[in-house]
Amino acid sequence: MTSRKTYDSDSAIDLWRFHDENEPFNVNMIGFTDCTLNKNAKYRIERTDSSVAAIEYIREGSGIFEINGKKYRPCKGSVMILTRGSDHVYYPDEKDMWKKDWVIVDGPFADALLNSYLPEGEYCLDNCDISLFFERLRKLAGETPFNYTGFVDNAVFLFCDALQTIKNMSRKKCNRIALAVKTALDSNVEGCITIEEIAASLHYSPNYVIRQFKDQYGCTPYKYYLDRKLKLARLYLRNTELSVTEIAERLCFADQHYFSNVFRQNSGMCASDYRRQYAPCSDD
Repeated sequence: MTSRKTYDSDSAIDLWRFHDENEPFNVNMIGFTDCTLNKNAKYRIERTDSSVAAIEYIREGSGIFEINGKKYRPCKGSVMILTRGSDHVYYPDEKDMWKKDWVIVDGPFADALLNSYLPEGEYCLDNCDISLFFERLRKLAGETPFNYTGFVDNAVFLFCDALQTIKNMSRKKCNRIALAVKTALDSNVEGCITIEEIAASLHYSPNYVIRQFKDQYGCTPYKYYLDRKLKLARLYLRNTELSVTEIAERLCFADQHYFSNVFRQNSGMCASDYRRQYAPCSDD
């Protein structure tokens, strides 16, 4: 584990001396870093099995954030969540240096709040303005005379409010993910695309993408994709003279036999019977 590094460009309120490991919630440090003030400094923070948790808010710039095997590119308006026990490294783009707020917290209640409010396995959210949280936190820490116990009691409420904002933005983000998956599937009805390909393009795991889609639309991406293909197949059967084989090929089914089995299972009849029954040009 490595501790927090500070630079001349850091404006920090150090509260480590007040830390009480018997308390469920501690605020250890509140800071603001302007990486543009010293572009020769190596603003690289790296922790292994982190003993603390932190929230960082990017006001300007962009950079790299890697945590527990995931990689993000936080930019203006992004929030980075660094959880206890995580392995992480983050640093700004040398050509677009960060200006960012950060706060380090720890304690079982801090962990419980993060685990309760944040989406599982997600550590970075874009377009999530929590600048007011940091402004209020600094103002609270600057009150005189300073009483750490009273400060923490009030800081908890600010922390909860910030996490609620992050959670609400996370929900909107999940809706955007589900919509992006749906758009990709709709655009490839006459093609072939996998959930692995879609997830990779969105920079999320397939399981996470499937879960967001199912929560939003009530079915898995696979079922939705298959239903869209079969709906188009029925349109072709009713309104074109394409053969069953040609329809199967156009919709990228493995072969006519597989298409016919899937069609029968979902429509209650084989494709040729469906055409005879519903096609306008049918002799029936």
